[in-house]
Amino acid sequence: MNSARIFSLDCHAKNTKTARPGMMYRFAASVLFVLSTTHVLAAPQEECVGRYRLTLPSEAEVALTTAKAFTDGQAVPIRFGDGLHARHSLFAYDGGFDISRNLSPDEFEVKLQRVKSKTLASAAQPDVDARFAVLPVNDPHSFAWSSTKASGFYTYKDGTAVSFTTRLVSPQQTLNILAHVSARAEGVIPTTPGVCLPGLFVSSDQADELRNIGVTFRLKAHPDVLIFFRDLKVLKNQPRLTSRQENEFIWTGAFGVGKSVKLHGVFPWRAVKLDGREGVGSLATITRNDDSTDYGYLVTVQGDPGAATDTPDLLLYVERNASASQGKNPVTADEIEKIGEEIAASIKRR
Repeated sequence: MNSARIFSLDCHAKNTKTARPGMMYRFAASVLFVLSTTHVLAAPQEECVGRYRLTLPSEAEVALTTAKAFTDGQAVPIRFGDGLHARHSLFAYDGGFDISRNLSPDEFEVKLQRVKSKTLASAAQPDVDARFAVLPVNDPHSFAWSSTKASGFYTYKDGTAVSFTTRLVSPQQTLNILAHVSARAEGVIPTTPGVCLPGLFVSSDQADELRNIGVTFRLKAHPDVLIFFRDLKVLKNQPRLTSRQENEFIWTGAFGVGKSVKLHGVFPWRAVKLDGREGVGSLATITRNDDSTDYGYLVTVQGDPGAATDTPDLLLYVERNASASQGKNPVTADEIEKIGEEIAASIKRR
């Protein structure tokens, strides 16, 4: 429900002074219900993803790598605390990150010892490509390695377990990334150049080899509302889609949201700006595979690999997942659109 609706309720209340007590009671009850369910009155939460910042309408949970995925591997490794999948999330910056806040220091140490043992044992492998070397690291809570084809590290920062693997940069650059990784609390927006990941910040003013960071948030007051934002650096050899083509491609199957999607309006494609750049927005009703219905609001902005400054593809997707509402009233299509519009307007280069 938007603020204009709340204002109209307030004005109506001023005109009910002579109403019967029963009517007043029912009206007061309805207002209390509105205030308890709307996202508009909640305190906003500032966040950053990749090299961008955005404002969420209220406090949110972020999907992270599960403890099981971090230690042993798991299908759909990025999830929320109750197990809800964050299928679109991806933490790629000059390599791939796994980030978990569900490992204790002791559990992380067990994982670290396993990695160290395998690294040392690989020296006996007859195939040189199967051997791993230990890279020099002074931090007792970190370990770095390299092979002929890849390099990576493990580290534990203020309760956050991190692993990184890359085939894109040198072992020395891997060590440089490790040296510049720091833990980041929710809602903390760094002021220095660098890249934001969930719970982490990598300080850097250098050009990125790869940046494909997509983060999924879930509103705590409305657990049925998922917010996904992606910062994707475009490369010159990649196929190029216009903002509208990308929007259509996602709705027609790239995200696999359900059985069918019906866009709202006779002219469903609307001009929307992200970070001052012209993009395309659309609102849709989603029919899930079990025939239940939900809503989604999607904004896509085309990047420019030939621009003098870094100009990435940007994507914002706000989705209602009513099955995950945890007993609360799911939001409406209008509210999903309103949330999406507010977040889109807030997105700026950090």
